[in-house]
Amino acid sequence: FTFASLTVDPLQWQPINKMKTPTVIKPEWYFLYAYAILRSIPHKAGGVFTMFAAIAGVAVFPMISGPEKFQSMKVCPLVRLVFIIWAANFMFLTVIGA
Repeated sequence: FTFASLTVDPLQWQPINKMKTPTVIKPEWYFLYAYAILRSIPHKAGGVFTMFAAIAGVAVFPMISGPEKFQSMKVCPLVRLVFIIWAANFMFLTVIGA
């Protein structure tokens, strides 16, 4: 007589499905926005492409105007607006991904 189910999540005793991720598996909080993008698109390749495009967009956006023309957010209101939209989108997707 054992009490194994008292110390371990009961979902771990269910039979596995190799094609579906268990509900108890969640990424770290800083990957939740990418996880929400990945989960929202039903086609697997499309979801992966969209997730990488979102990450690449964040990485490439500062380089659009070139490093020699960089202006701070105090000077350029367009950069401030884009940053606010990005931050709001990041927080929204993080909440949805959780």
